[in-house]
Amino acid sequence: MRLRETYIFTTVRTEGAILPADLLQRIVDGDKELDGLSPASYHLLEGEKLNEAINRSWTRLRGAWVSFKAALERLPANDLGTSVTRDRFLLPLFQELGYGRLALTRAIATEGKNYPISHSYQNTPIHLVGWQIDLDKRTAGAAGAARSSPHSLVQELLNRSNAHLWAFVSNGRKLRILRDNVSLTRQSFVEFDLEAMMSGEMYADFVLLWLLCHQSRVEAETPKHCWLEKWSQAAQDHGTRALEQLREGVEAAITALGQGFLSHPHNRELRQLLQSGVLSNQEYYHQLRRLVYRLLFLFVVEDRDALLNPTAAPVVKEQYLRHYSATRLRTLAERLRGTRHSDLFHGLRVVMKSLGGQGYPELGLPALGSFLWSDEAIPALEPCQIANSALLDAMRSLAFINDRHGRRPVDYKNLRSRELGSIYESLLELHPDIDVNAGTFRLKTVAGNRRKMTGCYYTPENLVQCLLNSALDPVLEEACRQPDPETAILNLKVCDTACGSGHFLTAAAHRMAKRLAAIRSGEEEPAPEAIRTALRQVIGRCIYGVDVNRMAVELCKVALWMEAMEPGKPLPFLEHHIQWGNSLIGTTPALMAKGIPDGVFNPIKGDEKGVCSRYKKQNKEERSKGQLTLVDPSSKPWGWLEDIAIYAPEHQPWQQLEDIAAAMKELDQIPDESIAQVQLKQQKYQSLVESSEYRFSRFRADAWCAAFVWKKTQELEFPITDEVFRKIKQNPYNAPDWMREEVERLQEQYHFFHWHIAFPHVFEVPKHEEEVENNQVGWSGGFDVELGNTPWERIKLQEREWFSAYRPDISNTVSSAERKRKIQALQTEDPYLYALFMDECRQAEGESHFVHQSGRFPLCGRGDINTYAIFAETNRLLLDSNGLMGCIVPSGLATTDTTKFFFQDLIDSGSLVSFYDFENRERTLFPDVDSRMRFALMTLAGRSRPAEPGDFVFFAHRIEDLDLEERHIQLTPEDIELLNPHTKTCPIFRTQREYAIAKHIYNRVPVLGHPNSSSEDTWNIKIVQGLFDQSTDGDYLYASPELNGNLLVRTYEARMISLFNHRECSAATTDKNTFRTGVSIEITNEERQDPEFLAQPRYWASPHEVDRRIPPAYPYEWFIGYKDVTSATNTRTMLACVMPKSAILSSVRTVLFSNHEPSAMFCLLANWNSFCFDFICRQGTPGNHLSDYILRQLPTLIPSTYKQQCLWDRALELKDWILPRVLELTYTAWDLQAFAQDCGYGDAPFQWNEERRFLLQCELDAVYFHLYNLQREDVAFVMETFAIIKRKDEQKHGFYRTRDRILNVYDSLMEAILTGRSYKTVLDPPPADLGVAHPSGQATIQPSSSKSPS
Repeated sequence: MRLRETYIFTTVRTEGAILPADLLQRIVDGDKELDGLSPASYHLLEGEKLNEAINRSWTRLRGAWVSFKAALERLPANDLGTSVTRDRFLLPLFQELGYGRLALTRAIATEGKNYPISHSYQNTPIHLVGWQIDLDKRTAGAAGAARSSPHSLVQELLNRSNAHLWAFVSNGRKLRILRDNVSLTRQSFVEFDLEAMMSGEMYADFVLLWLLCHQSRVEAETPKHCWLEKWSQAAQDHGTRALEQLREGVEAAITALGQGFLSHPHNRELRQLLQSGVLSNQEYYHQLRRLVYRLLFLFVVEDRDALLNPTAAPVVKEQYLRHYSATRLRTLAERLRGTRHSDLFHGLRVVMKSLGGQGYPELGLPALGSFLWSDEAIPALEPCQIANSALLDAMRSLAFINDRHGRRPVDYKNLRSRELGSIYESLLELHPDIDVNAGTFRLKTVAGNRRKMTGCYYTPENLVQCLLNSALDPVLEEACRQPDPETAILNLKVCDTACGSGHFLTAAAHRMAKRLAAIRSGEEEPAPEAIRTALRQVIGRCIYGVDVNRMAVELCKVALWMEAMEPGKPLPFLEHHIQWGNSLIGTTPALMAKGIPDGVFNPIKGDEKGVCSRYKKQNKEERSKGQLTLVDPSSKPWGWLEDIAIYAPEHQPWQQLEDIAAAMKELDQIPDESIAQVQLKQQKYQSLVESSEYRFSRFRADAWCAAFVWKKTQELEFPITDEVFRKIKQNPYNAPDWMREEVERLQEQYHFFHWHIAFPHVFEVPKHEEEVENNQVGWSGGFDVELGNTPWERIKLQEREWFSAYRPDISNTVSSAERKRKIQALQTEDPYLYALFMDECRQAEGESHFVHQSGRFPLCGRGDINTYAIFAETNRLLLDSNGLMGCIVPSGLATTDTTKFFFQDLIDSGSLVSFYDFENRERTLFPDVDSRMRFALMTLAGRSRPAEPGDFVFFAHRIEDLDLEERHIQLTPEDIELLNPHTKTCPIFRTQREYAIAKHIYNRVPVLGHPNSSSEDTWNIKIVQGLFDQSTDGDYLYASPELNGNLLVRTYEARMISLFNHRECSAATTDKNTFRTGVSIEITNEERQDPEFLAQPRYWASPHEVDRRIPPAYPYEWFIGYKDVTSATNTRTMLACVMPKSAILSSVRTVLFSNHEPSAMFCLLANWNSFCFDFICRQGTPGNHLSDYILRQLPTLIPSTYKQQCLWDRALELKDWILPRVLELTYTAWDLQAFAQDCGYGDAPFQWNEERRFLLQCELDAVYFHLYNLQREDVAFVMETFAIIKRKDEQKHGFYRTRDRILNVYDSLMEAILTGRSYKTVLDPPPADLGVAHPSGQATIQPSSSKSPS
């Protein structure tokens, strides 16, 4: 592969990622794939070349520079040189760049504040100050630099103004390109050292300046369309594509290192450790991963010039860079393949041991401290050797990515937590495959046995920043208003309970640091050095994180350390703030005070029911007594130690926690300025976690949690009952050794995490006589801000996913019953795999059991648990009463029945600040995620924080949609009660107008209601999810229409039905999709014109089995049903029809009734299929299923409506007007003859005529708009919301035909109502006229017949 020469910009500095070095290289190289580099785009004359124009400008400016320097020498000492700097050099420079002679401009005003910018061009501020004015410091008395530094002034303007995006600032010494960075985590700019460039005659760097700063680069109607912005966006897109290669590079580096260490002849001890099992494959992988983390850290801090001691002599720094640096290794990796020698790793080892020890002054290396650089991080690798070739292979994989132009370096200077998060995701599913004897190491992907990827997709930066705006900024603003704002900011506590690689935490730390630096400096845009100092302090004091994955915890600390690195100083101590554990499985003081609940003894997989029953009874007895038994120990083997004198009585549990909290507070007060201080913190923390107070407190909590997942069999003497726990709680020494060991084993397996013990200074447990702020958990305090995008995964083990990696044949089995039979067969076929599966099942069931029975999740611990819901409930419990929480959750948290109690509580308590729902339709936010996925940015307030009615936005596609006022809707508890009265979940509205129309409808029309309603004028119907479930009823479904000579009846599934049409499609089976085996086969209109043609099913069923599943009281030979699988974004959401009595599958919701006349039910069918009903149905359908509970809280006209006089034809009742239209739309095939007879019609089916069907439905739609009392302008608006129908109409007819026809009928009906004249139908012949029926005759087919599609 051709090596691409890396251009070194001697006088150019790029900070942040707005215009990264890689992009600058492409610009200089004239990359043909990068638009905007042609002479014409720079407004050159035809035939003129760029290099000629640049050379002419260079020649002129060299002369100007000489003249300018001479003028500077003549300036008085107190002259800032503003005029001479502008007139002699900067204005000529911009003139050569195509701006003409820039004139002075007035101050730019925005948000009530004036910004004294010296010059501008169109929408681009150009601030030119004097030679003696520092760009990063205020200068008293200097225009444009007195209030703020020039850089800060311009950056603040860009961040506040919507009219300006890019700007230039220069003092003649340096020139910077700035961009609005309000959505960025760190300061970003490109800087040209003009003095070094011109004095050193660096023409190559001037070429870049000319290409980047030319007038044509900022010229555009709006700033977002200028070339600089286009290039910046191209760099982001290019970086996103490079992520995949970076992930692959990390995997390749780990493989190269793993193979290299394993195969080196010197490393016999390493191979022996692996062979003996003393070093597990997984631990070897962890140590390799930590070595890669070290390399990534070195790459980043070296490229940011943040590693070496700033006081070190230049010769010392040069010694390190030339002989020991990671930069040198990357350079060698680009040029050399390497040899079998191992001297390169020896040099690297010197660096690593120095950073982990006391530093190495002779090389300028400081002592960093931390676990990452300690001997404990890679003990098995530390004494090893590795060939230069293997090490350089790893370096090459990490340092370079390949594209069509060759190899190019990774921009580690601007590496963000985004990239680290990408690395984390890629490592989640990788496991080492090691053959020590063969000396081979490789990583393989094993799906289903690690944390799923659902919640691990990288969170886009703009979503993170949006949550920081809503959750962090208000808390920061309050801190800044305190008498001592600096201390107030540093006392804030920000947490991510599933921190992953630390994306949210690093973003929060940057924003907090910038605010802290602004307080200290008095400037809204502080200098980079001030921000870096503040950032290190914020990370060390304010940031907290927990994750169940140890890999994530370590990578999170690496990400934070990269950001906290300050030259010459050690890394801040983070072990006590970033911890490993399961945020969801742990206890609280309040739960422990209640003892062991009886639900602990509900059996899970692996438990013996008899043992569970016996101890459940015993537990009830012990709880009812509420005190310890004092009996003969021989009668109760668990009655161990009755005399607790040896246990200091003054050390009550609350006293122990108080001592731990005081120690943790003391720990936080120790600074991190020197390695001695960091080591002191490490020692004190180690002493704390090893103290009896900490160990006893944790053991009590672990024992309580262990009770839930304790294996309740005869293997152990007895489980932890209420009395056993109370004795442990009274004195941990009461636990025998075997019980202590089992508790510790379960803790290691489930990673119990107790927030009040891990962070006792955050969650303070009061003394007995003190009041507690949060009675639910039994502590006071909490985090000031919580942020995150927690995992979205079901706790229940998914069989198909789990077996996909081990036995695809089991995974691909569609039938649940057949799959379970295959799993049971593993007991003899593959006992090891079966045991592994059972262990995983028990683990998942144990976690689910805890969630359901522990009492920790009273609102979300119900049904089939998804972790996002219980994370949300956990985060709320951990929030300080005046705090704010911002997180990303599936939109279903507010809209589905499973989480309704949680949402109700948020609304009733006023905790919900905002809920911004996004649809991934354009895939601009999560490109690799299903476009139908919906998620929300949710912000919650603490219990004592005043909150306004929640602010909602739905179906946003981009962050910019949040700027549209029409999209914001405030919903009060009363609104929720009106709009979703049964579930109290959140309805969905795209605009304020939709909300107003829906509220009008709900105020006028009652909801469908419960099936057992006592009202006589209500729909007494039962809705069931089909009659057969194909996943569990496979034994009753057959592939052919006959069984042993007996005819079977067809099945109906959702794909086969549509509006008034039970012949929408036929169904067939495919083997091309494991998880979706059904496919649709189109039925043409010509086929529908045949009244004997029937849709073909996938399955058939016995008529006797169908009858057995239908309630005996159901008297009809047909059903009304509707599609269960649907969406609010589909063409239509409610799709209902009449079907013959048959085997209805679960994808069709089936309506059963006995107390209504068929004519009334047909009116209900017409109601459901109307556009008006569909409009409100979509607002109440949050997911992909139109469940019973959703339908029952939608406004539905009551039965008595249809007995009223028809206002546009007073000779008829309403039902008599509706019935003929429903009849003609529905009865198009002989298999619905029974339905027609129940309508009072005894002749042949009606002909299928698309135009008549369109007009019939338009008449029904217009009528229901009247019945729902919508005004004409509202009808037009409602029809506009059906975007797919509108688009198809306009494509086919050139106008919105459906809307216009409905409005025409609506107008005619209104005229008839107002005048008293009867409405004249638009159909000729009229609806259900015999003239549009097929010729009379007897049906020649039976329900089980199978006339095939043509």
